[in-house]
Amino acid sequence: MKIVIALDSFKGSCSSEEACMAVSEGVKRFLPSTETVICPISDGGEGLIDALFPILSSCGYEKLSKEVTGPYKQKVTANYLKNENYCIIEMAQCSGIELQNYSSLNAMEATTYGLGELLDHVISQGCSNIKIGLGGSATNDAGIGFAQALGVEFFDVNGCKLDYVLCAKDIQKIATVDTSKLDAKLKGIKIDGTCDVSNTLVGENGATFIFGPQKGIEQKSLSILDNNINNLSKILDAHYKKRASEVKGSGAAGGMGAALLWYCNGTLKRGIDVVMDILKIEDQIKDSSLVIVGEGRIDGQSVQGKAPVGVANIASKYGVPVIAICGGITDDANILYNYNIDAMFSICKRPMDLEYSISNAKSLLTGCAENIVRLISKCGKINDPFL
Repeated sequence: MKIVIALDSFKGSCSSEEACMAVSEGVKRFLPSTETVICPISDGGEGLIDALFPILSSCGYEKLSKEVTGPYKQKVTANYLKNENYCIIEMAQCSGIELQNYSSLNAMEATTYGLGELLDHVISQGCSNIKIGLGGSATNDAGIGFAQALGVEFFDVNGCKLDYVLCAKDIQKIATVDTSKLDAKLKGIKIDGTCDVSNTLVGENGATFIFGPQKGIEQKSLSILDNNINNLSKILDAHYKKRASEVKGSGAAGGMGAALLWYCNGTLKRGIDVVMDILKIEDQIKDSSLVIVGEGRIDGQSVQGKAPVGVANIASKYGVPVIAICGGITDDANILYNYNIDAMFSICKRPMDLEYSISNAKSLLTGCAENIVRLISKCGKINDPFL
């Protein structure tokens, strides 16, 4: 039997590689002779560097690092991959939600400035073909910090330049913008953003209302911030003569999708498609007996480009069953049964608090995987005339 194990990272718990290894251990506890193929995966957001580096290192890519400004203006070290003029950046390395304690999250105070610093750095290193993985961000500033770090100047209604590091709460102050320095810097530079959601920038299904609460934005502030971002989008859509705010994916990473469309004349691609193409995961799946996928939480949003569904779609081409393992399963996750996920299992084997499940994720993954293969191995022995 050959089992392909393709899990995304479990936020705050373990990397995609660690999660895959834990599942493999569980499989081999009961079926030691089974071939397990470890395929750490990312949907283009957090975990992108870790997922791609093992394969890209054999293609000449180096893993490098740069100190930048974190989401709450602390200094953080961000890794990126580089090969000659090609570069891959992960937003979560600079502005990620995992860089701050969950109890103190407040996206109104968070900035994407560090991501702009990192992009500025790799451009100075001669990179002209750049992919930026969007996702896992602590931010909801529609990329104003990012743009500011790259040289964009923002002004209030009195024409005064906003010359401090900007975050979401400052969006309401912006009246005009000067992008001339950045426009010159990005000549000849190609930038693609990879994202795992199709949400547009504003509205009930936009960045703020859908993802703001998990980043610490209070309910009473959601409509205010969404309205401020909408006003900013009108300024920038007019400036660049485009309607970026209406593009699917523009709401990714707190509006960074729209920011790439505006400031960088970039494109947005489904991250999972890019990653699976690079990893050649289809070659492993097509002759396998089972595929195990997973991530920290599976919900209705998972159908919009998340890693488990992307992998499951490939498996369905070859009739390979897919089982998902996750930390939590929401009530609306049943929709995934219509998207080639055959079964879903939570690693939580009893009532437990979030802190415990996070710190014990690897052992819980191992135990869950063992129980799954035990069940599968017995299915052929069930003899019930009603089945």
